[in-house]
Amino acid sequence: MRELARRTGGANRLTGVDQNLYLLREARALARREGLADRIDLREGSAEALPLPEGFTDVALCCTVAEEGDADRMFGELVRITKPGGRVGVIVRAIDRGCWINLPLDAALKAKVEMPGMIGGGMSPGGCADASLYQRFHALGLKELRCFPQLVAVRPGSPRLARYQQQILAALSLAETEAWRRAVAQAERDGTYFVAQPFHCAVGTKPA
Repeated sequence: MRELARRTGGANRLTGVDQNLYLLREARALARREGLADRIDLREGSAEALPLPEGFTDVALCCTVAEEGDADRMFGELVRITKPGGRVGVIVRAIDRGCWINLPLDAALKAKVEMPGMIGGGMSPGGCADASLYQRFHALGLKELRCFPQLVAVRPGSPRLARYQQQILAALSLAETEAWRRAVAQAERDGTYFVAQPFHCAVGTKPA
């Protein structure tokens, strides 16, 4: 929300919804600290039943939430609160695609650590974390569809990279772990180490 507020420069007030009170409290504090509180309205609510009226917004965005509940209900809510002619955008983790780990590993170990679902978390029953996102957007009746996968790279020093490494190491044998650590040390010396996580992204326009 803070990034959106910076990018839009206060042209439109932004409304964010989350059911986690702790996250809402922290988000409000961060927005105040960065002088963005007057641009962001944060509300408690569920993505499956948004506390917003029909046709509320010009643009509705859902970022890595649809994995955690009833995705079809969430997507229906996004369409409901969007004005005719407005846009709906969704980003989900792509657990049906492997990650890209830029390390000098042998072929067998590289295939193992890059397999789908190795990093980034799973999907709850009814969630969406795969390419079904694109067909779901079509089924919603959205027009001018733009469907595109993306890779997001993280590098040493990122807390996310530390989490990815924990997930990977938990699946490795002792010998594989030693090979992994040697490869990481070499790549860090070379400045070439990164891990790229795949996402599915879609944007569509609500018919007028």
